[in-house]
Amino acid sequence: MKMHSSRLFLGGFTFIELLIVLFIVGMGWFTLMPNLDLAGSRGDDSISEVNALIYEARAKAVESDSRQVVYIDFKNGLVKWNEEEATLPSKVSSGHLNEEPLGDDGVEFTIYPEGFSDEVRLVFSDGMTVVLDPLAVRFGEM
Repeated sequence: MKMHSSRLFLGGFTFIELLIVLFIVGMGWFTLMPNLDLAGSRGDDSISEVNALIYEARAKAVESDSRQVVYIDFKNGLVKWNEEEATLPSKVSSGHLNEEPLGDDGVEFTIYPEGFSDEVRLVFSDGMTVVLDPLAVRFGEM
């Protein structure tokens, strides 16, 4: 005598399966989000140029598994990495590196092979404040 199940398979996902799929999609989205430039390129925007240079340094750090040092020259208003340079939007009036006040000449910060960096906060003479996000490794306005 065969026993038949009274439960019919209707061919859908269970609640647990849906939660797992949503969790995986969410993790992918939040992993990718810092690397997306959702505002788009603004062409001649100095911060975009600085971020592009820092992104190259980050890519090199991850690819070569070695630290990359980026220098911000306050006197000349430049961000320097290897032979490349990008211009800052205006004169730096003050700032912090990992919560320590910066000197008057400039600051070196490190981008690590794991893809994160030191935290740099710059205040420009026009009042704009930008922060280098250690996880996204890009400057953003505050």
